[in-house]
Amino acid sequence: MTVPLPQLDRVVVLGAGVMGAQIAALAANAGLQVDLLDVSTAVAAAGLERALKSRTFFLPEFASRVHPGSFDQLQCLAAADWVVEAVVENLEIKRALLARVETWARPGLAISTNTSGLGIAQMAEGRTALFARHFLGIHFFNPPRQMKLVEFIPGPQTDAQLVAGMRRFVEEVLGKGVVECLDTPNFIANRLGIFAVVDLLQRMEDGFGVEEVDAVSGLLLGRPRSATLRLCDLIGLDTLAHVAHTAREQLPESSCFALPNFVEQMLRRGLLGEKTRAGFYRREGERLQALNLKTFEYADLAPVDLGPLGPVLRLPALEARLQVVWQATDRLGGLARAHLRALLHYAADHASEMAGDLEAIDQAMRWGFNWEAGPFEMWDRLGLEEEPAPPLIRQVRPSGKFYLPGQHFSLREGRQVPDQREKGALEKGKILLETESAALVEVGDGLGVLVLQGKMNVITTQTLELVHRVLAQPLRGLVLWGSGALFSAGADLKYLAALCAQGDWQGLEAFLCAFQQAVMALRFAPFPVVAAPHGLTLGGGCEFCLSVGGRVAGAELRMGLVEARVGLIPGAGGCKEMVRRLGAQPAPIFATLLEGQISENAHQARQWGFLSGQDAIVLGEDQLLARALELAGSLAPGYVPPALALLPVAGDSGRAQLEEWLETQAGSLSPHDRAVGEALARVLCGGEGAPRIVCEQELLDLEREEFLRLCRTPATQARIEHLLKTGKPLKN
Repeated sequence: MTVPLPQLDRVVVLGAGVMGAQIAALAANAGLQVDLLDVSTAVAAAGLERALKSRTFFLPEFASRVHPGSFDQLQCLAAADWVVEAVVENLEIKRALLARVETWARPGLAISTNTSGLGIAQMAEGRTALFARHFLGIHFFNPPRQMKLVEFIPGPQTDAQLVAGMRRFVEEVLGKGVVECLDTPNFIANRLGIFAVVDLLQRMEDGFGVEEVDAVSGLLLGRPRSATLRLCDLIGLDTLAHVAHTAREQLPESSCFALPNFVEQMLRRGLLGEKTRAGFYRREGERLQALNLKTFEYADLAPVDLGPLGPVLRLPALEARLQVVWQATDRLGGLARAHLRALLHYAADHASEMAGDLEAIDQAMRWGFNWEAGPFEMWDRLGLEEEPAPPLIRQVRPSGKFYLPGQHFSLREGRQVPDQREKGALEKGKILLETESAALVEVGDGLGVLVLQGKMNVITTQTLELVHRVLAQPLRGLVLWGSGALFSAGADLKYLAALCAQGDWQGLEAFLCAFQQAVMALRFAPFPVVAAPHGLTLGGGCEFCLSVGGRVAGAELRMGLVEARVGLIPGAGGCKEMVRRLGAQPAPIFATLLEGQISENAHQARQWGFLSGQDAIVLGEDQLLARALELAGSLAPGYVPPALALLPVAGDSGRAQLEEWLETQAGSLSPHDRAVGEALARVLCGGEGAPRIVCEQELLDLEREEFLRLCRTPATQARIEHLLKTGKPLKN
């Protein structure tokens, strides 16, 4: 039975340190009212100010949803729906504060601790049964806005319905990925993550250098570029030491978490990483330097010869990389192999202590440490023939893998069980049409999803042709979606550059006409079309989204009409759509378009006019496609396509104002910036003439005219070529 989504409106966060203030900001970003309390109102206000300066809030005004106060004002708990304790990681301090919270415990009030590894049962000792039923660990990873993982750790008396309800809230409202852990020191992600870090630190005593360790423990093993020692610097060596100390004090395998002597020396010298601007690495001017662990002096990074492992880094499949590492015998390969083997054995030996489900362990490492695969997914890629094998591996061998189609191995039951997770719409859907750059997936109930795919999901001639075939299908509604972590980087710039290089202006105009026609076809489709922009949504991808009848956006949306970066203006309806939104007052968006700015998040995109007040913003991108399909379905009954709009334009007077602004910016604009600005001003103001009403097609014709004119200029061609070669815009 599905547990109802709790209606939580007010949160009290106890502790305004780094984590407490950022959790408060996360809740405020989701629209909740937050009381942020600390030892004094001044301390709480300072924590809020730090969160504001670090741009933790989507918009600065969201900070007004957070109300600083002191622990002497716990009466605010009477109106709270959820209490988050996030004070210093000290068991006795937490217990003392929770004893004060206990006075306000009542049915329906969720009480959680944000501990990274202290015992939940220990914290609840001596508390009332009412408190214990409503108490659990809810551990956010740092920084809470960006990190997906949240660990749930129920206590022995925690009400299961409360856990299920809070899980729905954290997943669906706060947009996080929740894994349920057992109440053991450091839970899942920190226990495995710190084991991996300390294992490599211990192996460094055999003479491996800083650069060498990071060279073999990053992308090679399916981990981020920060690898191991850069990660230590980001975490902070003092934090690392604290988590390792917790594990060493409370786990029987204490030697696995013993920090080598050079780490203790770094702590004494204050070499804590990023927070002290020196750790395993430091930046000296423009140069990055690494620490010599024998002399404790820094030197410029030395190149690392990976030998046989060098070509392996270029293998896109993790399985292929792991297979090579598993067989490696050279010096650095041996280091990577020994470390990988130790990690996988540790995970298999201790899995049942950390979770009831190995899938939770794998998810924790993917979400919490950004690994490509968790340890049991790695076991499957490598095979289970390892000897001597941990007991868990021997237990799973009859089935051959931890994960089988539609099944996974349950630690609780000791056998393969059916997957409980609902498949996503695209997984269950049927592909009706497909090209290299796009596909139409039928997902049921007459709804379809047009999926942009390929490198950066760029929009090609194939995509534009497919749009018309999709709109001819007997659908009730359609969602525009981008595969992977982004919606689309925009039009196929390589194709456009080739046409310019060949001087094929007729072909270029045909491409632009086709783009405009596809965008307009989506706008006037016979059924509702909803866009679900997420991640990068740039240029032509942004124009696709602007044109349709509704949008459901991911909160971390990076959206922009960026054509000016390559010496162009939006040419497929972007200018026209901004006029449709802003009318004869284009000045507020003019600088944004001329600079090719990209929104920092969806709320900023809404301020710029790329999203409307009616467009939904969703924190959890796992929910995004489902929400967009829901909207498309709700619009389908009785749907009538919109009529062509008549748009007010500012004409000569408005264009003169924008060009006057360009004059004031002369010191910061290049000659070609000025040319692009004049073209943009002309289109946004409807060309020459008095203020008047124009039809949409008139603005599209102006866009096309100016776009093609700019394409003929050497300066624009140089900008396009430079961006394709370097990935950076050219100022010319």
